[in-house]
Amino acid sequence: MWSQARSALERYFGYDDFRPGQREAILSVLRGRDTLIVMPTGGGKSLCYQIPALVLPGLTLVVSPLIALMLDQVAALERRGIAAALINSSLSGAEIDERLARAVTGELKLLYVAPERFGSQVFLRALREMEINLVAVDEAHCVSEWGHDFRPAYLELRKIWPEIGRPQLLALTATATPEVRGDIVDELDLREARVLVRGFDRPNLRLSVQREEKLTEKGRLLVSILDGSGASAVVYASTRKVVEAATELLRSAGVDAAAYHAGLPTGRRARVQEEWTSGRLPVVVATNAFGMGIDKEDVRRVVHFQMPGSLEAYYQEAGRAGRDGEPADCLLLHSYGDRFIHEFFIRSSYPPQKVVRAVFRALQAAVRSFGGPAMPAQFAHRVTGAKSEAEIHSALRILRDAGAVKDTAARSSCTVRWIASPAQVRDLIERESGGRDPPEVLPVLAGLARASAQGERRQFRLSRREIARWAGGDFATARAALDALQQAGILGWRDDSLRSGYVPSDLKLAVEALPVDWERVAARRALEIQKLRRMERYAYQGGCRRRYLLRYFGEHLGRSRCGGCDRCG
Repeated sequence: MWSQARSALERYFGYDDFRPGQREAILSVLRGRDTLIVMPTGGGKSLCYQIPALVLPGLTLVVSPLIALMLDQVAALERRGIAAALINSSLSGAEIDERLARAVTGELKLLYVAPERFGSQVFLRALREMEINLVAVDEAHCVSEWGHDFRPAYLELRKIWPEIGRPQLLALTATATPEVRGDIVDELDLREARVLVRGFDRPNLRLSVQREEKLTEKGRLLVSILDGSGASAVVYASTRKVVEAATELLRSAGVDAAAYHAGLPTGRRARVQEEWTSGRLPVVVATNAFGMGIDKEDVRRVVHFQMPGSLEAYYQEAGRAGRDGEPADCLLLHSYGDRFIHEFFIRSSYPPQKVVRAVFRALQAAVRSFGGPAMPAQFAHRVTGAKSEAEIHSALRILRDAGAVKDTAARSSCTVRWIASPAQVRDLIERESGGRDPPEVLPVLAGLARASAQGERRQFRLSRREIARWAGGDFATARAALDALQQAGILGWRDDSLRSGYVPSDLKLAVEALPVDWERVAARRALEIQKLRRMERYAYQGGCRRRYLLRYFGEHLGRSRCGGCDRCG
């Protein structure tokens, strides 16, 4: 099998040999072992399941939470002549059925899906008909409540394995401490797993920290670092406000830069990403919403304008530099005040007991008053002790996870009524394909047409979630498209979500009897504070920065000085 793997590497990917760590990982998979691979960003994790998929019989199922990564990888595989497909919420029912049918008949070698897809009984029935020999779980740290980017849907995966014949399992992640690795093995039910930790030491990355307490001086440093050379760079900041301010500062200094954060329209974010990836835009200033699953090899600088909240986040973001193996700079501009932003985020995510109880009490009063579900804006004024809207939403999440509150907003819907005739609807789709209108209008129009049998159903209801998926998962963008279609006289619509919201599972439940695991909430809060302190220690590190990072992730430098950080020359 190894000769077949080498042959597939050269034939499909054009490489003569595997990178360090890939050979051992692929051999483990080809020998039938459940395997956990911890390999940092840029190390070539995807080949560790793509090569086995080409060598092993049957289908390789790839579980990933990153739609951008799935799109990029499937497109790249198809260009190389490899039969691959993805299934996500942006596809129509007919498109999903077609791809499942290809997987069942053995036409596909790789099928990419999000973890939430396993909640569909239709999908599970189709899986049982497939010859699945390998399941690759990417971003596997998401299964650990004690890691970063925790996704509850990952906890359900181990229940699926027996239903699909318990195939061989491969878990992959870029950043996982020894504790998180143990969680991955346990929670995904990896059997006699081989755990391979490779490649965290990337000598081509120069690590440095510059401390500056004044924001204006930080700005001057940033401008001097991004000297207008045109080299590809990413600047990370913690908040949207700082992202916008830093972008304007760079532009005023003559640096071609654009902002990227979750508050921007989907179409604009997509354009910024595409221009940066293609090289037409040299600098992106972004929150951590940018970069996951983006494969760009020639990033020469990653600058953190503000300190991230954890070493996991820092190393993952910094690791997007120098993926071509050429020298690259990873610079943290640090000030003591950076910690306060993250302390605010942590408090907002894990509010005190008194705030959670106050939210439950306020919700009970609002539901009694309205005679039905209530949205946070309708009872936030009743909550005593909350310091932000984010605390209220986090309290509701904690209550919902404990089963004390039900979220009916997730099932909210919109009513749509066609004004245009079915023939006009079909004609509009053909004409709008020319691209005159904003890019989000056509996908929403086409989605509405499919849902209404090309306009034959004159009035119908759809969930907000379903409409949002046609606009990249962003309902605010979908709303703008619906408004544009309504103003053009094509349809009328209303948002029925005002009739939905949150309700207590038991309206008479006393706040003292809430079924919340307060110790677990406190432990999560304490862990996030601990991670923040470890990140701060990196900034104040008196010794080798590379040694400090590698030790955190369970590796050893193997030499006294790295020669590639500002502490070692």
